[in-house]
Amino acid sequence: MSNIIATNGRATVVVPAADSIAVYTQGQAQVSRVLSFPNYPDSVSLLGTVTNGQTVFGSYTDGATIIVESVGGLPVYYEVGTTPQVQQGRLDIQVQATPAVVADGGAMTFTAANLLNGLVTATPTTGRNIALPTGANMDLASEFAIDDSIDWSLITLAAFALTVTNAASGHTLVGSGATAATSGSAARFRTRKTAANTFVTYRLA
Repeated sequence: MSNIIATNGRATVVVPAADSIAVYTQGQAQVSRVLSFPNYPDSVSLLGTVTNGQTVFGSYTDGATIIVESVGGLPVYYEVGTTPQVQQGRLDIQVQATPAVVADGGAMTFTAANLLNGLVTATPTTGRNIALPTGANMDLASEFAIDDSIDWSLITLAAFALTVTNAASGHTLVGSGATAATSGSAARFRTRKTAANTFVTYRLA
């Protein structure tokens, strides 16, 4: 679930190394970075203003301390991760990035970013298994609390089935993982965090 900043509030967020921060509001938010130098007081540099939408700041190779302020009279939401995407608070619109693509091959694996995208496609040249991302990788890419979940779909773009399988560790499947062996066939899933570095994906449809 996304983090929320109340109207006219502010939050100081420590973004880990190699991660980014996504900030969303239907009002306006200012996003700044705290800069530290030896023997000098910290300074604050404005990175940008978010107005009625989402902006992703980063990634930050060595991490960063970010200040997010609500200045537009409405709440602000943020997510931190390798490919952060704010979902909470966006009930009036449907946001969908370009669908993720898993390249065909003998050992196919989803990335956490694939699932967080919401739509995943592949064009298999035969029936293929696709392993779920590990629970540790899912945790690194998101800020899920226990029992937070996302729904996502897998579509085969060839006349061969795609079958979702358990990850190497920390991420298991409940229910059938297979699409039909017909081009355009889709399967719908819900991925839920159950503990630190531990996720379960359920077949929905």
